[in-house]
Amino acid sequence: MIEKVGVLGAGSMGAAVAALAASAGLEVILLDVKGEGDPAGPARRGLERAVKQRAFLDPSAAGRVQVGNVEDDLPLLAGCDWVLEAIIEEREAKRTLFQRLAAILPPQTIVTTNTSTFTLHALLPDELGAWRDRFFVTHFFNPPRALLLCEVTAFPEGEGERFFGFVRFLEQRLGRRALLVRDTPGFVANRFGIYALAHAVRLTTELGLTPEEVDALTGPLLGRPRSATFRTIDLTGVDILVLGTRSLQESTGDDYAVPDWILELYQAKRLGDKTGGGIYRREGEQQLTYDPLQHGDRPFRPAAIPGLDDLLRQPFPERLVGALDLPSPYGDYVRHLLGRTFGYVLARTRDAARDIASVDRALEWGFGWAAGPYAQMQFLGLERVRELLQDAGVPVSDLLALAEERGGFFRDGRVLDPASGELIPEEQLPSTRRTRQIRLREALDRQGTHDLGDGILAVRVRSLEALPELVAGTLAHGPSALVLVPAFAGLGYPYEDLLELAERGEWETIEQRLVTLQEALRAVARLPVPVVTALDGEGRGAATTLALWSDATVAFLTTPLGFPGATVGLLPLGALTALRVRAEAREYGLQAPLRAEFGVVSALTAFLASERVESAQRAGISGLLGDRWLATMDRDGLLDAAAGLARALARSVPRRPLGDAVELGTAGEQVTAGLRLAELEPATRQVVEALVRAVRRSGNVDDLLAAERAVLRELLRDGEYRQRARATLQALAAARR
Repeated sequence: MIEKVGVLGAGSMGAAVAALAASAGLEVILLDVKGEGDPAGPARRGLERAVKQRAFLDPSAAGRVQVGNVEDDLPLLAGCDWVLEAIIEEREAKRTLFQRLAAILPPQTIVTTNTSTFTLHALLPDELGAWRDRFFVTHFFNPPRALLLCEVTAFPEGEGERFFGFVRFLEQRLGRRALLVRDTPGFVANRFGIYALAHAVRLTTELGLTPEEVDALTGPLLGRPRSATFRTIDLTGVDILVLGTRSLQESTGDDYAVPDWILELYQAKRLGDKTGGGIYRREGEQQLTYDPLQHGDRPFRPAAIPGLDDLLRQPFPERLVGALDLPSPYGDYVRHLLGRTFGYVLARTRDAARDIASVDRALEWGFGWAAGPYAQMQFLGLERVRELLQDAGVPVSDLLALAEERGGFFRDGRVLDPASGELIPEEQLPSTRRTRQIRLREALDRQGTHDLGDGILAVRVRSLEALPELVAGTLAHGPSALVLVPAFAGLGYPYEDLLELAERGEWETIEQRLVTLQEALRAVARLPVPVVTALDGEGRGAATTLALWSDATVAFLTTPLGFPGATVGLLPLGALTALRVRAEAREYGLQAPLRAEFGVVSALTAFLASERVESAQRAGISGLLGDRWLATMDRDGLLDAAAGLARALARSVPRRPLGDAVELGTAGEQVTAGLRLAELEPATRQVVEALVRAVRRSGNVDDLLAAERAVLRELLRDGEYRQRARATLQALAAARR
């Protein structure tokens, strides 16, 4: 069980991993070199930088990080379950640090290095042979908040229960896409991804293209990020490209050389966005591009490639196939780039990867490719791949010949094993579980429903008003439980429609719409099977309300939650009812009058405080996720976690006070005093006073729902309120953009 983590090195990566671990609820000790004046200054500044860069998924977690320095504070690491080294990428500096740690760390502490270059064999001093079963690589990708890949490897004798338990920890507690790789320089993602990037740069001048044309060809057209080649280099840094390719060329002996014009930019310290410009830069209002042929800047020229726009409207992989046939020199560029990339991947897979699926996952998870190189080769057909290799002057690997003999790299749920040459079941591969979770979410988006096993159905909910019909349809399949996954537009409530209806004075229609919205929530509470809501992405407004009406909730830690605009009148119907009933139920042991007053104050206080909640953990603690909830950092495993909760509830439907005509106490004058209305803004006071009047006269759930409708109708009749509500909606929409 890992509960305390030590991180050595408070640079961009070390501090970001410390933030990740603290966000997962772990205690963290972050050490860096000793500072002058403030011995912990460098580590403290790294922590402050991580906060500023939003590396903490839970903003309140910074308090779980203790800073110090490696000269005085190494003994603090003796109580850590895991120590991560993330110092400068210098072999001897790392080895010396490990030697110092050997005298401090107990035998059970796991030690990992975040190296992206060196092997375990190169880093472990001979005298630390006893570490071989607990010394691993954990190659995180930066920034870890956005890039989930973590390449992991161990010595052969270290691949035991402790290693695989640690891999599960990385996945389930830290939300990583842990990929098992071989102990080779550059591992998999960088070795192949940087090779493809370096050759994309080299082919620019070899074939006479401009940076703008290359970026147009190497982005979404080839299933790669929109930043493509040169924009990516500017984002990450020209220095990172130069140093990374130099290191990989030295450690592997392979051809990673970049052209002289890139070295010119590096020597001139034109490193990209961090220095005000690299390949691209802005001078006043003018966008400039560094021209590799002229060795100087010129005005930016948008690419004009015949047929490109039509191809970009095609789905992948159709556009990949079409890119090969673009007119010269553009089609030549694509063919040579794919030929060189495929040739290198085929030649080096056995060295770097455990299986070909891991190569695809590394490029997809670490470099943002829509499909990895083996999937691309399968799309194109092996005969066409052989032609690409020959046209690029690349030797044809025996791995391609094996695939031709076996009918492909992938066939009927089986995958070619490079070691044996046989097709083996994909389920046997280490990355299959994570891949299945990712594909499950994608399938739910496409199909709207998905069977999670054991009779548990996941349902994508896109409209609150359509929810009763949607769940009624799923009940025809006889599920044992439902997992509702909301994907509402905006806040999920038809505020714009209600404001327009109010302008026209259509009060009967407004009442019908309000009843329909509330009945959608009542339909959830009346279901004969347990209901779990899974919140991912946008969870504010109707999605938070749906969680309150469900039997349990699972939420990704950074999902935005709460009720934006509620205090100025954008009332989320059904939310106050749920908050009041649940608040009162939690105080069941109190005397009845006090319980009623406490329930109302608690509910209204939560209502006022929940315009924006920064993390699901805080939302759960404040009562916004119901009485059974789980906040997780494992976004890929969100549906599995929801299915686990649903499975636990499936034996019996929990009591649902929200679906019953439960009698509620009548609140006294203490409610108003408890809320300190005088301290509120006038617009907020108008809303809260109306809500207080409503809850005072509500004796059961039906009464309270009716009172909520009455409050909103009352507000809608006020022209100033309508104007204020529209302005709030516009501000919220602008913030989302």
